[in-house]
Amino acid sequence: MINLRFSRLPHHRKFNYTPVFYDESKEELHARVDDIKREMGELEHDSDSVKANIRRAYKTKQIDTRYGTIPSQKYYSIRIVAIVSILTVISYKLWNSNILEIIFGGLSK
Repeated sequence: MINLRFSRLPHHRKFNYTPVFYDESKEELHARVDDIKREMGELEHDSDSVKANIRRAYKTKQIDTRYGTIPSQKYYSIRIVAIVSILTVISYKLWNSNILEIIFGGLSK
């Protein structure tokens, strides 16, 4: 019998996947220990350690800006509340005074 196929069915593929677990606190501890060893002279400075230090410094700066610990962002809500309360007091004083009647009375004449 003749074996005629118009399309090929794909064969299953096998993957060799081994999961990698990342423990951030363990990595930070290891980096701090390496930094201390470099300060004491047990390890030498190399380009990888410099890159790791720069990466760590940039990461801490990003975390600080993400959660709003910059001083200008820290008191943002307090400033908004103060501005709204001042404007409320000013508008209340204007509403109860004769200044509005004088202004609108002068415009209607």
